[in-house]
Amino acid sequence: MKITAFVSHEDCSRHDTGWSHPDHQGRLPAIVRAVQRDMVALWEPVLQLEAVPATDEDLCLIHTPEHVARVREVAADAARSEETLELDGVPVSGASWDAARASAGAALTAVDAVLAGEARNAFALSRPPGAGAWADGPGGFGLFNNVAIAARHLRERHAAARVLVVSWGVRPPLALARLLADDEGIGLISIHQHPLSFPAPDPSAAEHPEVAGAALSPGSGGEEFEEALRAALAAVPPAESPDFVLLAAGFDILDADPVGQLAVEPHEVHAITLALREWADERAGGRLVSVLEGGYAAAETARAVVQHLHALAGLPPA
Repeated sequence: MKITAFVSHEDCSRHDTGWSHPDHQGRLPAIVRAVQRDMVALWEPVLQLEAVPATDEDLCLIHTPEHVARVREVAADAARSEETLELDGVPVSGASWDAARASAGAALTAVDAVLAGEARNAFALSRPPGAGAWADGPGGFGLFNNVAIAARHLRERHAAARVLVVSWGVRPPLALARLLADDEGIGLISIHQHPLSFPAPDPSAAEHPEVAGAALSPGSGGEEFEEALRAALAAVPPAESPDFVLLAAGFDILDADPVGQLAVEPHEVHAITLALREWADERAGGRLVSVLEGGYAAAETARAVVQHLHALAGLPPA
């Protein structure tokens, strides 16, 4: 058995938001190039898998049929017009339907690979990101909520008694929290920034009671981030130890990111990831799937993802 599965699909890079958009098409190729450059280290412990795109049935574990149909229709309109359109503020190109299905499918494929014993843990190279998407509409930069779909997939199809969703990123995962709030078998921990300044000031973002965890002030670096994550994980009672851990991995926590104001450096991601992986090893039998969310400084995000993979695979820092 390989230690870590790296799950990707070429359609995720075809989602065309325009090069001036934070979630531009250069993000995933930069990550893939960085991983390929490091493949001497990653070759032995990492299993590369192609994602199986999500079906309508998969998407409707979380989303309304009407929302799924709208995304398909707007993408079809964009393909016919050969232009990038918008759905409630989120760019949609002719390839966005296939990309969004592949993005959610990467999270599901990663979960199934871990459950099947193909790998101990996994990383899903998902794009567009999903943690901001609602049941009946897009949100943030996302069309479908990849991690929420994966959580419901674990609960309803694999009878997981308890799933812990960990979210790290600039913004608190309000959509994730509300989508999963009615399921007592799913817990949520968030490490995020407060206050926020993108896309507009949000002084109340840290005050939502459905988002447990820690809010870090702008300028917080890797040591503060790791300390907050370890404290939040330590607060999980032994009786609430999960069968599976899902990570919504937002690399907009990096100092170079144009969206956030946290100050984590790419090399510090190794220690942060290791804190979560060790906790999952102890409390969840090692079953951990990380799903890419934000991270809009392409080169720095790529370096951070390599560090992330090294920690997941039990390798020293790159």
